[in-house]
Amino acid sequence: MATSTSGSSMQLGTGSSYLIKPKTMSIPLESFEVQIESLMDFASLKRNGMDMEALISAQKMFGYFRMLNGPTYVNLVKDFWVRVEVYDQEDAILEERQAVARDPSLKGKSRKEMGLEPFRRLEIRSTVMGIPITIT
Repeated sequence: MATSTSGSSMQLGTGSSYLIKPKTMSIPLESFEVQIESLMDFASLKRNGMDMEALISAQKMFGYFRMLNGPTYVNLVKDFWVRVEVYDQEDAILEERQAVARDPSLKGKSRKEMGLEPFRRLEIRSTVMGIPITIT
């Protein structure tokens, strides 16, 4: 179930706002170890009998694979995960109940009629540097 989404927001000049979301985990950032993977590990492929380097070189695609394989911003990844919450069906129902508690005339109405986003699937929600991020 999702943790509290209470946080403050700071208005930007563009009409959108940053969301300053509290941490949902008490784990110190120094305790996190981020596992960095390469999407294409040419050395591993070569060790396993598939030398792709000549093919990639002939197509002049090494620049593309360098872009895919890095860099990883470890501090941003850590910042995302200490503020994460899971939004599921139970949270969607709770959100509807809270909307009805604020305005009883919403009882029996659809999420859309309540002014809520439709619930489609489980989501992982967090913020990075105040910008809301959702993984579905």
